[in-house]
Amino acid sequence: MSYRAMYRCYYFGHFLDGKQATGPSRMALSLDELRSWSEGLAQVVESIDDAETPRRLCDALGSLVETDRSGVFVLRRHSSPLALLHDVPPGTEASSYLESLYLLDPVYDHFLRGTLPTCALLHDICPDDFFESDYFLKYWSSVKIVSEFSINAHYDNDTMLHVPLSRTEGSEPFSREDMDVLNAVSPTVAATMRRFWDARKASFESGNTEADSFHTHLRYVMDNFGCSLLTAREMDIMQLTMRGYSDKLSARALDITPGTVRNHKKSIFSKLHVSSQGQVFGLLLDALQLPADAAIGPDPLATLLDRRRDA
Repeated sequence: MSYRAMYRCYYFGHFLDGKQATGPSRMALSLDELRSWSEGLAQVVESIDDAETPRRLCDALGSLVETDRSGVFVLRRHSSPLALLHDVPPGTEASSYLESLYLLDPVYDHFLRGTLPTCALLHDICPDDFFESDYFLKYWSSVKIVSEFSINAHYDNDTMLHVPLSRTEGSEPFSREDMDVLNAVSPTVAATMRRFWDARKASFESGNTEADSFHTHLRYVMDNFGCSLLTAREMDIMQLTMRGYSDKLSARALDITPGTVRNHKKSIFSKLHVSSQGQVFGLLLDALQLPADAAIGPDPLATLLDRRRDA
């Protein structure tokens, strides 16, 4: 079994007919669970501007619904995401998310388009082949996420506070009852995070220069990668495929047939002298390493290929 197929079996083994398995049902919250939630929330409210607020909030959520990993991120339209809290193991590709191709992430993509709901199950908002995409396999497969539910607080038109809660290999996916509980407390979580960001954002915004520069560079590379070599339609298909769109979903998005999508892919591979989507993704990663200056040229891919020929 191929690496890609192995992960397809692993991740989609937790879903039935395209919908997440419910997992074991749970009774109503016990008094002990409510007490733990209330005590945790009280700590948060008493020191809303404290740097530990994100951790305390996630701990309080953990008293309601069991999670294996949690985080708090600030999604920003004109800068790279900011991690206020994350417990991804150091040394993994996922730990470098903020310096990665996060523009391919479905959560960030929905944020940019203004379609990220307050409560979201990752499986419900990602493209149909996302869990098989090169982006996911490179950055997130090592974390072995079984299920991810997020609470998202709109702050302003350029900012969203994102609280992902994950279960990993060995745990059951979030059940419908789990998600009902998280939905019920989401207004409190969202309001808490907005108050926290009100109090703390000034301390983060003063050092944004590097993050802003990386975001501008990433945006330029993504928008112009292959523009001198590919047609506009081929670039659209290449971008959708990198985001985890299947041929069928890409065809629906572009109002063409799946066969036309496949023909365009063949043309892309021929023009770039590659034989797989993985090689296209590798070229994008290499282009991202080009210096963020005028020398990158109008097409980062063409510049990369020229430098390789001259080497």
